[in-house]
Amino acid sequence: MTDEPKRALVIGAHPDDNEFGAGGTIAKLADQGWDITFIIATNGNKGSHDPAMSSFRLSEIREQEQRAAADVLGVRRVIFLRNNDGELEPSPALRAEFALYIRHFKPHAIYTHDPWKHYMLHPDHRAVGFAVIEAVVSARDHLFMPGLGQIGIGVWRPEALYLWGAEQPDYVEDVSNYVDRKIAALREHHTQLDEVQGWEERVRQRMAEAGKEHGFAAAETFKKLPV
Repeated sequence: MTDEPKRALVIGAHPDDNEFGAGGTIAKLADQGWDITFIIATNGNKGSHDPAMSSFRLSEIREQEQRAAADVLGVRRVIFLRNNDGELEPSPALRAEFALYIRHFKPHAIYTHDPWKHYMLHPDHRAVGFAVIEAVVSARDHLFMPGLGQIGIGVWRPEALYLWGAEQPDYVEDVSNYVDRKIAALREHHTQLDEVQGWEERVRQRMAEAGKEHGFAAAETFKKLPV
């Protein structure tokens, strides 16, 4: 037997996506002793309606907000890829970058965007979702990226991939005891939410509705893909 903790990799397009998509689940896993890593693909430097805000200042602030939110949830590390907001594509390069992180951190579970969601407005969400899904294949099969094997970075097959925002979810996580932690983490994203009326009530309502048919006070739902 081993006391090594289980590991989760949570990959979002922007600061705050991980909290919205799986904040309650992340807090629950952290309390269970999981080692959790966040990867944030963009710097979020377009996410402001303030005409006085520059993209450079915004990206710095949003990283600070993301670190604070991760601390609330119990996340051990946050990696910022710092691509420009709105410019991601599910390219071979992005896929390879994600695959390298998967092989390095060896997560048992991966959480990310569902890229197949109908009418997904933001291109970065689609790009990250597709790139992560494709990266899982590159990370698990040895004939992809053979050079990594030659320098000792071997393959890794996660136990499962969980997609948030799915229209046909088939996995429900009971997060009844973690609603307040999710809300507290989201509150750290001041640039995104301080001026938004009613967001907290909407988040609580969605979580309550997700849990109701399963007998939970609150839940987060995912599409679970075998790997």
